[in-house]
Amino acid sequence: MVARRVHPGAPPAFAMTPRVHPGPMLCYASLAMAEQSVHKWRKQRLVSLLATAQGAKTALIVTHNDPDPDAIGAAVGLAALLERRLRIEVAIACRGHVGRAENRAMVDELHIRLEPLCQLDVPRFDLVALVDAQPGAGNQPLGSLAPPAVVIDHHPLRPESSAVPFADVRPDNSSTSAIVTGYLRAARVRLSARVATALFYGIKTDTLGLARESREEDTLAYLYLQRYLDREALSRIESASVPPDYFRALDRALHETYSLDGLVIARLGTMSYPDMAAEMADFLRRLDGVRVIVAVGQYEGEVIVSVRSPESGIKLDELVQAVVRGDGSAGGHDHMAAGRVPAGLAGSPEATEEEMIRRFREALGLADLRPTPLLPRESDPE
Repeated sequence: MVARRVHPGAPPAFAMTPRVHPGPMLCYASLAMAEQSVHKWRKQRLVSLLATAQGAKTALIVTHNDPDPDAIGAAVGLAALLERRLRIEVAIACRGHVGRAENRAMVDELHIRLEPLCQLDVPRFDLVALVDAQPGAGNQPLGSLAPPAVVIDHHPLRPESSAVPFADVRPDNSSTSAIVTGYLRAARVRLSARVATALFYGIKTDTLGLARESREEDTLAYLYLQRYLDREALSRIESASVPPDYFRALDRALHETYSLDGLVIARLGTMSYPDMAAEMADFLRRLDGVRVIVAVGQYEGEVIVSVRSPESGIKLDELVQAVVRGDGSAGGHDHMAAGRVPAGLAGSPEATEEEMIRRFREALGLADLRPTPLLPRESDPE
């Protein structure tokens, strides 16, 4: 199994002090050298993956709940590999919703069929693969339905993955779609514009177009895929239209947003789809002076938190795990993370929102500061 383990150490410190990451300055010569160095290693991983899938006639690829573009792109890419190299009949499934306008446009524009996992007879599939998630994680839907034979992910390694026949877990990578692109390149699979665009958009969203800290594998895949893109479809995905309800929800959220010395908290109340919290957190990343954004909302019996930071000095995944504790599920990366707890944890959904906010303020050492509203409420005097 390939995995870069996170070394245990002292408890996480969440003080908002910047940490500088120089980042690689990659030129074309260094990229060419990187290609040569990883080609043999990619081939070895491909051989192991295909050996695990050999003999299967049907395969089910499962993403994490409420899949994002990276999960969807990785699933589409892995399906193409299994179909082209092993002639396996593949289905892609998930639990939850594809709610964000761009994500829905991705599915529609690229004709991606996502099956509701609850409508499938999972044990009938010869092979089950889990992408952009791992066994034991709270945001993956397999549970006890079927153990995966294949796991491909870029989140921190979980101990449950060690029991999987093929587990390629790379926490240093910024996207799962880049890992899958490496398999397709090693297999010399000719990419369709549909598959290339799905993989590219998955990498682009998880790396902010490589603006966020990314690794050589992400950069190599990002550049390689550009020659095969459906650029018109990509443009329509990135400029997807939104309904009037979106702007009404945005207005409500902005009037319930306040800041405390670099921490910005947005309360969304009842959300029409779970991705709304992430969408709001992403929107507020551009706010001047912000260092950590926490968006909190309610959806179908849960309180969902989404956390972002334009800086790289705070491990947001560890922060959210410390806040959620054992009350729900949490995960992510240094720069983006999310969690969810039962809406009744503190009695009512509103009280649970307050409890989550209190924990974030306490973890960041801001419990005693007075919050400043971003916008005046309608009831506030002018």
